[in-house]
Amino acid sequence: MRPSAALPIAAYRPRRTGALGVREIAGWQVKLIGITAGQDLPGAAECEAAVGYAARRLPQPPDADGRSGVAFLVVHHGLDALWVIVGWWQLDLLFHEVARAELGTTRLGPVPPDGPSACVWELAAIDHERRAWISNVLERPADPDLAGYLAAAPGSDGTR
Repeated sequence: MRPSAALPIAAYRPRRTGALGVREIAGWQVKLIGITAGQDLPGAAECEAAVGYAARRLPQPPDADGRSGVAFLVVHHGLDALWVIVGWWQLDLLFHEVARAELGTTRLGPVPPDGPSACVWELAAIDHERRAWISNVLERPADPDLAGYLAAAPGSDGTR
């Protein structure tokens, strides 16, 4: 193990995270989650690009193979790129795809398999989704509350 040394990164700071609504995308009900390294959450152009990407990536049909037809879409305006995570639940498993676009553009392309899967801020949002999925769906298999899951807003629970 090598000795401790300063890393060439800035100290962690929370990023603004918030709900951007629920949209119907390719037959799925999808919760949009915005994260920003700046002041403003991702805007309409970034969200529309993410929605278009999700429409091409979400499996069909939405309610087969243990899928419930609900998903989440993280749209993160980071310091180095626009990052998008399309996540969907299949029973107790999370499937996801990651895309990115150069800053100043909305031309999203898939991140290669050897690329990153999420940053620390996106993981906080994904953890929120995990907890919301457990409390609204997995803990009540006879009567899952999909509307409750979709209404569980990231950021309201300290997600940062």
